[in-house]
This record gives sequence, structure tokens and C-alpha cells, in this order.
Amino acid sequence: MEEKVIDAGGVEFHVENRDISDDGGPSVRVYGKVDGENIQLLRFDCFRKNPHYHYDPSGKNDHRNLDKESVPDSVAWTIEQLGKNLAEMIHTAGYASIADKVDQTAVVEILPEIETIMRG
Repeated sequence: MEEKVIDAGGVEFHVENRDISDDGGPSVRVYGKVDGENIQLLRFDCFRKNPHYHYDPSGKNDHRNLDKESVPDSVAWTIEQLGKNLAEMIHTAGYASIADKVDQTAVVEILPEIETIMRG
């Protein structure tokens, strides 16, 4: 699948299917402008074997695994986080100035498109 870029709510969503050695699956990377440069703030990797997400993947890369028992559908979990907790997660990643400007309503409006691409 080719990467799809969706601009909404003051950030960019890059949605694609990633294959990493013997794992892979849909992935959403969240980018924001920092000093004029597009920086990856968050990444959600809904991989078949090891679903996980990252705070500040290009910097501190705080990697968090998803427990497949408590999160059986990592795509649904990712869509929920983007819809309800995006600004908070961007803040946790260390980008408060971007988090404070996120238009959550605009983000919620594009989530069906992101989910369709992920499940494609």
C-alpha cells in the first residue's frame, strides 16, 4: 500500500502498511511542524505479531508495546487514541506547543478515512 498523507487538526497523518522482517501491518505516523521542520511526533504500528506505539520516534523513541489480550484490535485502539487522546499523547511526546493547537474536532472528522485505509 502506498503511503497516504492526510492533513487535519494542525498535524499530518501518514498512513501506510509497513513490513518489518517477519512482522508488519498498518501504521499511522503523526507529524507536526517544529521550527519549520516536519517532525514525527507519534507512531502507531498495528503489527500482526507485536503491535506497539512510539512517543517521539525520531527523538527519545519511547516505545510502548500493546498487550494483545487487553487490546485485541490494535487498529480500533489506535483510532480511539487519535480521536480522544491525540493532544495529550503529543504533549507526552514532548511537543506541548503543537499539542495545544490540535483541533480535535477536525481530527475526529478524518478518522473514518484513516481507519478505512488501515483496514484496506
